[in-house]
Amino acid sequence: MSDPTTVLQRVARNFADTIPQADADAQHSRWKAGIGPFEEENQIEMILDELPAERAGEIKTEVPYPGNRQRCDLVVEADGVSLPIEAKLLRFRLDNGNIDPNMYKSVFSPFPEHSSSSMLTDAQKLVESGFDQPTGLLGLYYEKNDEEYEQLRAEAIAEKFQRDVSYWYDINIETTAIEPFDGLQHPHHQHGAVITWLLLDD
Repeated sequence: MSDPTTVLQRVARNFADTIPQADADAQHSRWKAGIGPFEEENQIEMILDELPAERAGEIKTEVPYPGNRQRCDLVVEADGVSLPIEAKLLRFRLDNGNIDPNMYKSVFSPFPEHSSSSMLTDAQKLVESGFDQPTGLLGLYYEKNDEEYEQLRAEAIAEKFQRDVSYWYDINIETTAIEPFDGLQHPHHQHGAVITWLLLDD
């Protein structure tokens, strides 16, 4: 029987290994070719379509939260572990390479909104849900070539997010994986990482 950390690390590694395959045939009707410009839901679907069948079969999508109509992006059931995971896109650059002014809020805002949630508020939602604990978060991170802002690199984002979750919600959180990928088509989304965090309720 595996533990939640191992399961989450394996998901990160499998996603990172699969993203270049999903990217190879990704053509967007509006933006440049590659998986990077697609929205989170589409990227998750494309990645799951390319995963080996035995790994894809471990992952359920859009699973209802206990007692309400909200839905959790992923629930991984493997090796005796059931692990709910919320996923978010961590893409701080637009199709033209400019900074996306909305992405920072989508990741780091601590203030809940009726129409959407940030990755930060997802952490609180998971810990306060009726799901068995622990739970997880997964970020699909894209980095511009020669990114000039060190604060926007994968390790810095992982560290800041962990620190913010602890600060705002007093939740125990661990960064469990930063799994890199590269060789993608898009000129500004050519490489990145799958980042995962484990949330503990004690």
